[in-house]
Amino acid sequence: MKNNHSQTGISLIEIMIALLIGAFLIGGVLQIFIGSKQTYRMQENLSRLQENGRFAMDFLAKDIRMAGYRACLTFTSPSPDPVPWPINGTNDAGLNASDTIIIQMSTSNCSFPLTSTTVLTITYSIKAGASGQPALFKNDGITTRELVEGIENMQILYGVDIDSDGTLGYGTPNYYVPASSVTNKVVSIRLSLLAATLDDNLTIQPQPYTFKGTTTTPTDRKIRRVFTSTIALRNRLP
Repeated sequence: MKNNHSQTGISLIEIMIALLIGAFLIGGVLQIFIGSKQTYRMQENLSRLQENGRFAMDFLAKDIRMAGYRACLTFTSPSPDPVPWPINGTNDAGLNASDTIIIQMSTSNCSFPLTSTTVLTITYSIKAGASGQPALFKNDGITTRELVEGIENMQILYGVDIDSDGTLGYGTPNYYVPASSVTNKVVSIRLSLLAATLDDNLTIQPQPYTFKGTTTTPTDRKIRRVFTSTIALRNRLP
C-alpha cells in the first residue's frame, strides 16, 4: 500500500499575499499616525497663537489705559502737569516695519509742596526674541524684557480729539492717525497685532493674510491671525 503524505506549510504565493496585506495594514496605521500628529501640531500651535495674541494685547492695554496717570491729582503752583504728553510713538521703526509706542505716567510720592516728580516711561516694540522669533518687548526705563514671542508686527493709530467736546477738555476722537500725524489731544489708541505660529509647515500651502489694509502671501507655511482693539486713555476721558 502507498502512503499519501499530506503537504504542510504555505506556498510562496500565499506568503506574498500575506506580505502585501500586511504592508497595506501598516501603511494605513502609519497614515493615521501621521495625520493625527499633524492635527495635534496644528491645534497646539493655534492654541498657542491665540494665547500669545491675548497676552500681548492684555499687556499693552493695561499700560495704555494708565497713560497720563498722575499719582497726585492736585499740583501746587508753579508745578506743572508732570505728564503733559502721555503717549506717543514711532511709525515703522521696529522689526518688520512695526510701530513703537511710548507711554508715560507719574509715580510721584505725593509730598507737598511738590518739588519733584518721577515720570515712568514705558516703551513697547517688536524685536527678534531669544529663539529667533519676532516678539513683543517692553522697556521700563531700566530693563528690556521679552514678553510674548510670535508677535510679528504691531500697528498703532491714535484717536485725536480736535474739538475738545468733553467736560474736562477731552472728548471723543474725531479721527485716527499714525504717530507722525499726531498734533492734538490723544484720547484713544487703535491697536493691531499680527501673531504667527511658532512652528512652520502647518498647512499644505502658504496662507495669505490681510494686515494694515494689505493682503500678503508669505513664503512659509505658518498660520497667522490679526488681533485688533480700541483702547481708551482713562485719564483723558471726559
